[in-house]
Amino acid sequence: MTWRALLPVAAIMLAQSATPAHAQLRPRRDVALPRAGAGRQLPGDQQVGNRAQLERRFQQMLYQMTRRRVGLNDAQMNQLVPVNQRFESQRRQLQRQERQTRLSLRDAMRDSTQTDQTKISGYLDQLTQLQKQRVELFAQEQRDLAQFMTPLQRARYTALQEQVRRRVEQMRRQSGATADSALAKPPEG
Repeated sequence: MTWRALLPVAAIMLAQSATPAHAQLRPRRDVALPRAGAGRQLPGDQQVGNRAQLERRFQQMLYQMTRRRVGLNDAQMNQLVPVNQRFESQRRQLQRQERQTRLSLRDAMRDSTQTDQTKISGYLDQLTQLQKQRVELFAQEQRDLAQFMTPLQRARYTALQEQVRRRVEQMRRQSGATADSALAKPPEG
């Protein structure tokens, strides 16, 4: 899973389809860590296992941070999960569409042999429409959150969502820059 997939809001990470959020996402102190060398894995399997473990820790941290910073009780946290499940898929779809449209616009602008003004205009119109959809999605989400959160809690939650998005994006850029710089180094020898 890439960092881009972790961009969704903190509480989205709380949602798991099969079991209640509070049962699955609270830190589990009673679980023993595996012994060193137990169940040897192949390098690819190990990466998957490490990724899953990191995702679990990330989810647990986000659960606790959301609960603490926003000031939500158990009932509110349980109500937050389905709201976020519903809006997260829509948010991801919008992100994918926007990314694809931006890439297409970039390619159309770079095409020096045949600049198609109509195509560029269409991409700009599509980006405008996607931004309108993003605003409407945010408004719908706020209406749903208002059913069980106070305005102060919603404001805190919105700020937390933005903070988490920015931090994950920053981490993604840094890991990309690190990978780029490693590729750019001449071989030592």
